[in-house]
Amino acid sequence: MQLYDKNGWIESSLIVHNKAAFVLAIGGRGIGKSYGVLKRLYEEKIPFIYMRRTLSQLEAVTVPALSPFNQINTDCGYKVVITKNSKYTVGFYDGVETKEGRIIADGECFGLGIALSTFASVRGLSAEKYDVLLFDEIIPERHEKKLKEEDLAFANALESLNRNRELAGRNPLKVIMLSNSNTLNSRIIAAIGCTDIVDTMARRHQTYKEVNNGDIAIIRYEDSPISERKADTALYRVIKNKDFQSMALDNEFAEADYEHVAQRPLQEYKLLCSIGDCTICRHKSKPEYYVIAGVKVQERYSMLPIDKEAFQHKFVFVYSAWAQKRVFFQSATAKLEFERAFDI
Repeated sequence: MQLYDKNGWIESSLIVHNKAAFVLAIGGRGIGKSYGVLKRLYEEKIPFIYMRRTLSQLEAVTVPALSPFNQINTDCGYKVVITKNSKYTVGFYDGVETKEGRIIADGECFGLGIALSTFASVRGLSAEKYDVLLFDEIIPERHEKKLKEEDLAFANALESLNRNRELAGRNPLKVIMLSNSNTLNSRIIAAIGCTDIVDTMARRHQTYKEVNNGDIAIIRYEDSPISERKADTALYRVIKNKDFQSMALDNEFAEADYEHVAQRPLQEYKLLCSIGDCTICRHKSKPEYYVIAGVKVQERYSMLPIDKEAFQHKFVFVYSAWAQKRVFFQSATAKLEFERAFDI
């Protein structure tokens, strides 16, 4: 499995030409994920939809200095421009140079840009001509505001973009998801049921796995030659934040994702209640709790707002225990589900 090309950048064909309908690629900062995929899509004339989580992130790519094609244009002599098409969409165009030296859009749009947060506001969108959805930076940085029901919004967007392609005998829309390893807490990864798998791959240092009968391919970039070279640059010699260094260079998730994740003897606990995909257990003799996955008890709650509100009101003492660091977790996935239940 060739992860990198001869120059040390990611081998984009492994992503673009992967036979899986969903390709999740997670790697360190600046190793060529977005660059490589966009360059290949453009050069192979594959029409694509480019998605970001928020509208402000999408609008930013229309600024030439922030365009994901900026470096590609410089390296290859292309003139790709990104302009705003409507209130909620942007377009990718080949550009031409005016007499004044400005690069302006010319011809038909070969790529469409949309934001997940405002997708429901895009009316009358026809995605029939597009073969690929490239969802860039699916994992938010830890300080970023969470999107409400992000996983449901993603599922609805895919339904709208796919329509009934497979029922008509066509291939499904290929969904490429790219990100740095900012945090394991991604509702997009959860939406495709891969949080546990990605967590296990990270802990076992696995780089490639196909799941769901080949529908999903997961690529984790480790030992990047580019990251190795970057480690001896001024930025990484100066910045001492361990989480940042681990994410940017080593493709490791933040230590906070694994805080209080520890195996506990289940026989010492009583099952208390279930919410979503996790179950909270109370210790038989100590004032502490253990959160597990895969077990459901009689008192259970869904993640719907009315159920969550009832759960949070009744079990506020569990939240207090969490604040006092008296809650432990069977896995990082159980911890994420618990945090979602209490809107942490």
